[in-house]
Amino acid sequence: MRNDIKETKVNSSVNQAKKDRREWTIMNLFAESCSCFPIGKVEKSECPDFIVTTQHKKIGIELTELKYERRDTKFNMRAHEDFLSGIMLRAQMIYDKKHELVLVVDVHFSDNIAPDIVLSPDSDDADLLRVGLSESIAKIVEDNLPEATGKKYIVDRMSKYGDINLPKVIESVHIINMTGRLEEALWYASISTRVKPLSVESIAQRIEDKNQKMLKYDDTCDEQWLLIIQNSFLMSSQYDPVAVKRALKHRYSSRFKRVFVFERSEAHVTELNVIRKIR
Repeated sequence: MRNDIKETKVNSSVNQAKKDRREWTIMNLFAESCSCFPIGKVEKSECPDFIVTTQHKKIGIELTELKYERRDTKFNMRAHEDFLSGIMLRAQMIYDKKHELVLVVDVHFSDNIAPDIVLSPDSDDADLLRVGLSESIAKIVEDNLPEATGKKYIVDRMSKYGDINLPKVIESVHIINMTGRLEEALWYASISTRVKPLSVESIAQRIEDKNQKMLKYDDTCDEQWLLIIQNSFLMSSQYDPVAVKRALKHRYSSRFKRVFVFERSEAHVTELNVIRKIR
C-alpha cells in the first residue's frame, strides 16, 4: 500500500467500531482501485469521513452508499441487513479459526430469504437458518480459496461447484484474496434483487443529500471528494445497461470537486462529470 493509512482508535460503541472498520476497508479498496488516489497520510475523520494530507494539500473524502429504498411495511430492509450481517460474521469466525488469508467475501442473497424468520431473529428457526447458512458459506469459501493476492473467484450457479453447493437463498459468492493489501478482511452480504438501481436519479439524490451536509465539513480541506459506493448493481434484477451507461456519463451538479462511483464487488471506479456548485 503506497499510502500511510492508519486506523485511529476511537472510543465508540460496538456498532460504530464496526462501521469504522468497514469504512477503513472500503477506503483501502478504493485506494487500490483508483489510479488517481492521492499519495499521502489518510486519517479517519467525522465530517468528512476521511482526510488525506499530501505534500501540497488536504483532501476530504466522504463515503455514501446507494441502498435499496422501499416504502411498504412488508419488507424491513434494516432487519434483513442485520440478519444477513450476523450470518456473515459467524461465517467469517468459522473461517478465521482455520485460515490466515485476508479475504474480501461478498455473498449475494436472493430476496426471498424467509422474511418471517428474519423479523423474528430470536426464534429457533431463525437461529437454525443462521447457523446453517454460516457453515455453508464458510465451507464454500474454504473450498474456493484464491491463493494469489489479488486473485478473485466467483462461485455461482453457472459453475459446477456452485450449482451443487450453493444454498437456494444464495445467488453467488465473490471471493478476493487481499492478503498483504488489507489489514482486515471484509465479509459482506448483499440482497441481489433489492439493490437500488444505478440511475441518474439515484446518483443525483445521493449527491444532493451530501451537498447539503457539506457545509458542516472540515473547512481546512483544499478539496472535497465524494465516493458513492454501489453494492453489486450488476447482480440486480433491475439492472438496465442503458440506464447505467446514461448515469455514468451524465453531468451532475455538486459542491464536491470530484465525485466517484465505486462498484464494490468488481472494484471498479468511475469518476463522474460534475458542475461545481457555489457554496
